[in-house]
Amino acid sequence: MKNNKLMRALTILGLFCANLLLAQSTISGTVTDAETNEPIPGVNIVIQGTTEGTNTDFDGNFSLSTNRAVPFTIEVSSVGFGSKSIEVTAADQALSISLDAGENLEEIIVSASRRPQKVQDAPASVSVLSAKDVENSAVAVDPVRHLVNVPGVQIQQSSANSLNVEMRAGAGVFGTSTFMMLDYRFLVDPAGGTFFSFQQGMSNIDIERIEVIRGPAGALYGPGVSSGIVHFMSKSAIDHPGTTVELIGGELSTLGATVRHAYANEDKTFGYKINARYIQGDDFGLDAEEDAEFIAGQFTTISEPDITPGGYIDTTSSGTPLLGLTQLDDDNDGNPLATTYENYSINAHFEFRPNEKTEAVLAGGYNHGEGLFFQALGPGRAAGNLAWGQARLKSGGFFGQVYYSHNDGGDTEWPNFLYSTGFRQEVDRKNLEAQLQYNFETPGFLNSYFTLGGDYRNVVSDSARTLFGRYEDDDDYSIMGAYFQGTSSLSDKLELTYTVRYDNFNIFDDGLIAPRAALVYKASENSTFRVSYNRSAFGPSSLEYNIDFPVSILSQGDPNLGTAAIDVWLSGQAENQNFSNPNALDLSITPFEDNLPNNTPGLPLAYAYRLVAQPVIAGIAGAVGPVWPIIEGFFNGYVPADTNAATAFGGTNFYGFNLFNREPMSELTGTTDARPGYVDSFEVGYSGIIGKKLKVGLDVYTYERTGFSQFTAIGPTLALLGAQNIPTALGTQVGLDFAASPQFAALVGAVGAPTAQAIAGQISQGFGGAMGQALAALPPAAFQVIGTIESDRVPADDGVMHIPAGYRRFNDATRSHIGADLSLEYFANEYWSYWGNASWVSQNEWIPGEDNDDDLPFSDYLNIPQFKYRLGVRYSKDKWRGSLSFQHDDEFNTNQGVFVGVAQEKNLFDLNIGHDLTDNIKLDLQGSNIFNNEYRALPNFPIIGRRILLKATLNF
Repeated sequence: MKNNKLMRALTILGLFCANLLLAQSTISGTVTDAETNEPIPGVNIVIQGTTEGTNTDFDGNFSLSTNRAVPFTIEVSSVGFGSKSIEVTAADQALSISLDAGENLEEIIVSASRRPQKVQDAPASVSVLSAKDVENSAVAVDPVRHLVNVPGVQIQQSSANSLNVEMRAGAGVFGTSTFMMLDYRFLVDPAGGTFFSFQQGMSNIDIERIEVIRGPAGALYGPGVSSGIVHFMSKSAIDHPGTTVELIGGELSTLGATVRHAYANEDKTFGYKINARYIQGDDFGLDAEEDAEFIAGQFTTISEPDITPGGYIDTTSSGTPLLGLTQLDDDNDGNPLATTYENYSINAHFEFRPNEKTEAVLAGGYNHGEGLFFQALGPGRAAGNLAWGQARLKSGGFFGQVYYSHNDGGDTEWPNFLYSTGFRQEVDRKNLEAQLQYNFETPGFLNSYFTLGGDYRNVVSDSARTLFGRYEDDDDYSIMGAYFQGTSSLSDKLELTYTVRYDNFNIFDDGLIAPRAALVYKASENSTFRVSYNRSAFGPSSLEYNIDFPVSILSQGDPNLGTAAIDVWLSGQAENQNFSNPNALDLSITPFEDNLPNNTPGLPLAYAYRLVAQPVIAGIAGAVGPVWPIIEGFFNGYVPADTNAATAFGGTNFYGFNLFNREPMSELTGTTDARPGYVDSFEVGYSGIIGKKLKVGLDVYTYERTGFSQFTAIGPTLALLGAQNIPTALGTQVGLDFAASPQFAALVGAVGAPTAQAIAGQISQGFGGAMGQALAALPPAAFQVIGTIESDRVPADDGVMHIPAGYRRFNDATRSHIGADLSLEYFANEYWSYWGNASWVSQNEWIPGEDNDDDLPFSDYLNIPQFKYRLGVRYSKDKWRGSLSFQHDDEFNTNQGVFVGVAQEKNLFDLNIGHDLTDNIKLDLQGSNIFNNEYRALPNFPIIGRRILLKATLNF
């Protein structure tokens, strides 16, 4: 029904717009090679600030009709040639245009060196997606998915509404080491190091280009930028005035609308734009049968937690209910994981450009985003309202900006929570960032270009003790850095770029230094070779540093059954986390004593005896009557005999394992406080155009990571194997011990051997039966997680068994691998282009004891395929366009908390077919995974299937 309404709206609006068409202007001309005077086929002719355009034919001729009033400017570009901008001053104008050799490597980017420079001069591996690439793409909803076919980029599509981006650092389920930016401002949440794309408010119709820089870039951008940079650049209001409306509808009940309105005065000195966006739909979900066990482990009620007097979440209390299953279960299938989403945003930009060298921008916006996210202990739901403001100024060599954001982290109506705890987490955070930079040239010194800059970041968080617990009052987090970069010409073809950065964390005593050096050799106008070294420093996020809360609640206990509450308590890196009493084994069945020695092979029968002794002895006393005084002495101070392991422990044994990945675990691995780490990378690269038809990029790199940590359990969880043997073992042992006692001999003398043996049998059966009943009353999982050894950072003496989790450090071990990215694009003629890329890493897992383990003390995983490739074709002629792409990912092993196992191989096709009904109305049919090859990004993630959407773009 929703889609029918959308189609009717599109039809009515299309007819309305068709009636508004004005008399058309037609421009035509010929494009030739300035050197040979030969015609150039396949040249792109685009009206500046729009996607209206055409291509030259085999004779270099073109004709373009438009209803835009003159004057306007067309942009002329072709592979192998430099681009030109031509002003059209009259309708029916004929043009003769010549292009010089040079290719679009002349394109200017800003992200590789934090200043404008040509693509071919960049000291890093670069990809650029233009507005035309964005238009002819099978992505209708989230602009971040345009990156799926960029070489070296790993997109983790968690659900229809949620994804994560990584590059050479490997992939995680929560944070990212890729520096995501929009118009120079940082999009990754600085408190948690997370990137929630659905909370950013970006739209396809406002993207001018996307710059992707692969490899560590911490020397310029600061700590944590150890994977790469993705910079979304929006369209300037002054350069791209007009009104555009985008309407979307299709599968998964998707409905969306985006509006962009921009104005510029005649002098092109002032402009403003407003963007508004709304999108809603159904999300991909789990399989009710296949994922039944996983679903059963998620809470179906979300509550506001109670806080203990000690300042941390009370896991023995259910708190105040906020949402029940009726609110969580969108499709009424018993699964509490959200299967719908709704996001909306509005922002405004004001631009002032008094001259060519000066530009000032004042911008601000409000974004609402909600959706699933995934962290190592399972899924959660993020909800938040992000208000932000930015002011930036560029004048000559000066660049400065200040940026402030406030994310309220949701509220009690739209809470932020983990399904593994059922508690709301209040994650209100405020972020202030500032940057000053100055660029200047010194032609007399090796024709050099220098950049000096500094930046500051301050994060203020308020979790109401639901996240930072006992560290709530001491959670300040700030970084201040300064950087210097120079680029000097060693010869006409050889340039050296050298960079150094110094950063000071308030959480570290010493500063962090990150250098970079790159040699760029221009073999010709269209071929560039590059050799570089990059070091990037990193440290924990504010969340990783201050966190102090339960990330999972396994049981809230039952006093009637004698079971304690059990949780997994995560302690951050603000302090060391050690085990002051490593032999104190804490048990979750409260009648069993605490402080059982860690090396105990199983549950002593003495513990089982104490659990049932009092009622069984009382029953025996009543049953035997007058002979009880003879027997009573046996039970005074009695403990089942520890004659050997088999009888002492009743055939049971403890099994220690890592609760996250279920791997065997017996050792305690305490953690240190926060320490900085470093990523070092060497790279050799080539980019160029061969024969004016084939565009080639090749990068081979090393990647070494030192001083890193791993979020996991730091002490074993114990399961009791053979618990079903306890009743028989206990009854048999007590009966044998009584039969060997002096009291039994006295009983024989008093009542005779047959009666005494019968009473001994009663005692044995009484203890065995009572123990059997006690075990039957316990929850089935009581012995699957029966004990742990608590660290000195978990809450103490609160009646809860806290399984300790933390950030286990790899000390000074270095994990290393080699990688390569290859990209090719062949421009067959003016209509067709074919492309492909592939990425490979030498290894993606390190297992101690194997030949390539790098001497790591623990196993570690990149969580990405060892090999992947992408293939595609693009078509554009007159008013038709289309693209078809194929993506293949090898399967790989993953170890991400509860998401452990094999991530399956992916073979997916995406498709776009577009047609311009008029100059102002465009329709695109876009499909991702069009053959519905269902897959999960990681085990236990939602199942991703096909998604077909119809998009209408209307220009006014």
